Amino acid sequence: MDRTPRRVLVVDPAPGEDALTELAALTALGLVPTVNLRRVADPGLRARIAARWAAVDFDGFDERELAGHLEDGGRGHEVLKCRAGIPLTRAVLERATRDGLVRRLRLVGRAAAGSDTFDLAAAERLGVAVRTTPGANAAAVAELTVALMLDALRGVGRRDAALRRGSWTDAVADLPVRGLADARVGLVGSGAIARRVAELVRAFGAEVWVHGSPRFTPERAAGWPGRRTGTLAELLAGCDVVSVHVPATARTAGLIGAEELRLMRPGSVLVNTSRAAVVPEEALDRALRDPAGGPWWAAVDVFAAEGPGFASVLADNPFCTLSPHAAGMTRSAMRTASQHLVEAFAQVLADTGPPDGDPPRTGRSEPPDGVRA
Repeated sequence: MDRTPRRVLVVDPAPGEDALTELAALTALGLVPTVNLRRVADPGLRARIAARWAAVDFDGFDERELAGHLEDGGRGHEVLKCRAGIPLTRAVLERATRDGLVRRLRLVGRAAAGSDTFDLAAAERLGVAVRTTPGANAAAVAELTVALMLDALRGVGRRDAALRRGSWTDAVADLPVRGLADARVGLVGSGAIARRVAELVRAFGAEVWVHGSPRFTPERAAGWPGRRTGTLAELLAGCDVVSVHVPATARTAGLIGAEELRLMRPGSVLVNTSRAAVVPEEALDRALRDPAGGPWWAAVDVFAAEGPGFASVLADNPFCTLSPHAAGMTRSAMRTASQHLVEAFAQVLADTGPPDGDPPRTGRSEPPDGVRA
């Protein structure tokens, strides 16, 4: 009987010293980690990881490299852990589950909320369970969302830049300004992050409107710190600040495009800390440059091309604040996501039995939370 232990490929461990805690927890589950050190910058930490676990160094965002390391010369891995949006495509999944591997991929976990770079349909077909950690970074994302709102409304970054240029006149231009205390904030989405944003802006004195998924019924909305709107158009036209909090799905792609942006009131602000596909950058760029319609200012934390290959038409837009997809990246949020993922792994591994068993071929993933237009 095959007693080969379960192997886990850790594409990117938790940051800093939390990597050691995470890897020890995975080991305690009976997994044998192989750790990719590509995103571990500290030489001392790299050495400590390599002294205890098998270590490799490859580009986890490259499909061919990712698939090759999952196959590992035929030995294969039953489990994959990541925290970035790696390209877990159909081709990668098929190579990681092909016949002939000693261990075929059974379980994938991402210590983050999204799975939009995973082919979930292929994972289900191939019997690969998918786990993410929705809600683990809700507080962190909500904090940055509100910070971006305040920066847009109060012009903190713009005034700082003017003073550094030596221009007091430019720094005090457009004063007084609107604050959250006299703003109506519209939230597109009704998940944990949107709920936390609602609580925070209400503390400032803002009025809150919410447009959620079909599951955001009047009954569910009754306990919310905000008013439920029936349509997205109503929210866009009626709010001073619009903040987007929906996942990237087929239903939400282009949800707020050129036509929807034209509905926003003069002087309004749009904040996107969800996914770039929800608010296409080209449409937002054009709307911001059009004084006759669309939002006056935008703050964006998510882009179609991120990382070293970052590129966006918004990069030279004078009416937009940019943030490098950092909303959920606080130490506490990433530590919580790591802990939640280890707990999810423990549950799945307990359900599938010992490594010599044959886990059921059913892929499981978090349900998407789309919204109605």
